[in-house]
Parts: sequence; structure tokens; C-alpha cells
Amino acid sequence: MAKNSSSAADRRQAAREKARQIAETQAKREKTARTILYTGVGVVVVAVLAVVIFLIVQAAQPTPGPKNYTAGSITLASDGEQVQAYGAKGAEADDAPADAPAFSESGLPDTAPVVTVYLDFQCPGCAGFEQANAGTLGKLVDEGTIAVEYQPVAILDASSQGNEYSTRSANLMACVADSGQTDVYMDVMKTLFDNQPAQGANGMTDEQLLEFAEQAGVDTSAPTTTLEGGPSVQECVENVSFDKFVENTTQDALSDGLQGTPRVLVNGEDTEAWQDPEAFATELLTAAGEIG
Repeated sequence: MAKNSSSAADRRQAAREKARQIAETQAKREKTARTILYTGVGVVVVAVLAVVIFLIVQAAQPTPGPKNYTAGSITLASDGEQVQAYGAKGAEADDAPADAPAFSESGLPDTAPVVTVYLDFQCPGCAGFEQANAGTLGKLVDEGTIAVEYQPVAILDASSQGNEYSTRSANLMACVADSGQTDVYMDVMKTLFDNQPAQGANGMTDEQLLEFAEQAGVDTSAPTTTLEGGPSVQECVENVSFDKFVENTTQDALSDGLQGTPRVLVNGEDTEAWQDPEAFATELLTAAGEIG
């Protein structure tokens, strides 16, 4: 009996030892798994933090604006021979566009009125403004009577079936200005408004935008100035290179009180006279001191 009892005790002891070894092995496996898990989680967290920090740093970088723009606008006047871009009237020298002469160098008298137009290329009212008043504005700019300041914005992207036409057309204008072809800037605008897509329909394709730009006199193979690598106007359009600039300047305009387009100002004062072309022309000539 004693021998049998001893054998049973030995078996129990052996079983307990085997169970202990199994538990110990399992514990080691679990510890290793936890170490791997925590290490993996740590790597992921570090990677995520690195991405977040990169995005924050990128967002904090100033958005490059196109040559010949001051903030979100371009100021056009005639130098006596052709229309070109100048710094905004009253802007400090540091705020003037790169390589663009100060407004004081335009040859316009200090009393020359500046017409400011906020517009969206998808906006039917903006097309109406252009069709009614572009001839008057173009004539008075060519004669050296006024300067005109255009600020394209993108508030109607949702009206082009996901095409984001407002942003892409404003980007086209920025690409043209950045290439230095400001003498045809107003011609491009007129062409875009003459061919404006209907609201709720698909906006123009890149090919259509470039075709209309070329019809207005743009050399789409010309290099841009401020973009890295100097891509052509065509590449600038296809890559929507100034989309962030358009987004930021649109938001700035909305923050400054823009409620809709077109918004038209003469010497910084809102006017509704543009709805009557004759009354608008009279207002501009009066502001210029050409009629009493």
C-alpha cells in the first residue's frame, strides 16, 4: 500500500510540475506578446504623431500666392501702352506683389477711382455684371481713367456637380497672373463668363479652361513664376496649384464681410449702380472728376 501511495504522490507531483512549467511557458509567451504589442503600438503612435506634426507644420507654412496678386486680388491699370498689374492702391511696399510696380507708378492721378469686384466664375450675377459693364471698365482702364481690382473667390463649388469649378477657374486666373500675362487677364475673364457653365451642371474640364484661355490670348506653355520648378500655365491648371491660395483668400473675404457675389465697390464704398450700366458709368466718371 505504501508503495502505491508513493507512486500516486509522485504522479501528482509530476503533474503539478508539468502544469507549473506549462503556466510558466504561457506566461513567458504572454509577456513576449505584450512586449511586441506595446512596441508596435508605440511605433504606430510615434508615426501618427510624426504625421500630425508634419501636417501642422505644413498648415502653418504661408500659402504661396501668385505673382501680381496682393493678398487675394489683382489691381489692373494702363501704363499708357498696355494693361498690367500694380500693387493695390494704398498698400505698403512690403505688401506689393513681387516684381509688380507700386500703384503710384501707374501714372494714374491720386484721384483716380479704383473699382473693386469680388466675383465667382460660377455666379450668374457675376456673369451679368461682366456682360453689362466689362466694356465700360475696359475702356476706362485703357484710357487711364480708373484702375480695377478683381478678387476671384470660390463660394459656389457645390454648384458644379463635384467639379469644383469655382476653385478651378479662380486657380486658372492665378496661373495666368503668375505667368505675367496680366495684359490679357480681363480678356480671359470675359471669355470665361461668356461661356459660364449653368449652375448645377458640370463645370468645365481642364481642357476647356485651357482652350478658352488660349482663345483669350494666353500662352499656356509659358512658365509660372512662384511655383516650385516653374511649371507651365497648363500644368498649373491641371494640378490646381493655387487651390489652397484660393481657399484661404476666399475665407479671408468671407471673414471680412463678403456675403455674396458680385460685390462691387468704388473707392472702398459699396455700390449697386452697376445694375444700370449707364448709371455705373456716370458714377465712375464722376468719381474720376470728368463730369460734375
